[in-house]
Amino acid sequence: MRTRSRTIARAGCATLAAGLALAAGGCASPGNAVTVAADPVAAVRQAGSASAHLGTAAIATDVTMTADGKSEQFSGTGGYDFTKQVGSITLTVPPEVSSHGTLDEIVTPTTLYMRPDGSTGKWVAVDSAKLADGDLISAGYTSPALAFAMLEGAGAAGGSVSYVGQDKVYNVPVAHYTGTLNLAAAAAAASAPLNTALAAASRSFTKQAVPFDVYLDGQGRVLRFVAHFEFPAPSPQKGEVTIVSSTDLYDIGKPVAVTAPATPDVLAGN
Repeated sequence: MRTRSRTIARAGCATLAAGLALAAGGCASPGNAVTVAADPVAAVRQAGSASAHLGTAAIATDVTMTADGKSEQFSGTGGYDFTKQVGSITLTVPPEVSSHGTLDEIVTPTTLYMRPDGSTGKWVAVDSAKLADGDLISAGYTSPALAFAMLEGAGAAGGSVSYVGQDKVYNVPVAHYTGTLNLAAAAAAASAPLNTALAAASRSFTKQAVPFDVYLDGQGRVLRFVAHFEFPAPSPQKGEVTIVSSTDLYDIGKPVAVTAPATPDVLAGN
């Protein structure tokens, strides 16, 4: 995978090369706010597919990338329309990555659009298929659509999923599960074009088995997803680059006004 620690720049903007119920048969312990699934693997996989039909939601993201003992932070807020499969986010990036400091991004399953925050100029468009990781993390965050699709690989290929305990996300009670997911298995279960993105990621990352934590509300919906990725450090660096990517969803159902930029609004030839 191309280095993402120095790849938000391109054309002056920077190209970052970054049912609604728990499984039947669950049980509720005294004092637990959210039912605990009897089959955590089934519950998490079901939550991934069901959450893809949320409608709309606000999102908050946080990514920490560590290489050669140095960490860089990316964080953002925005909204996602799951029906239209398009989301927008204002992303704060390290000064070493982009002198602009903050980028506006619009993401679809096939294209990443970027420009400096507040700009009225044309968007830079990046074909996700040309990114080594299928844009799983190249945008500087993991989109909810890809996060949900990844959960289809939970517990696959010798992995496991277990219940951790009760928690809250944006003051909403949730059940916390942890485990590993397999990117190749997730790709096999996903539909196009998400399957292509996940297959690319499975070839780019050092390990196909991805440790994750997921937080499900009382309706079995994903409100927080945290994944841990690794890929080989770019030359001349040695070792691994580690990434911790967190995606939160809140204000579910709140209208999200976002569309992909029209062709005249996109910089030609990129």
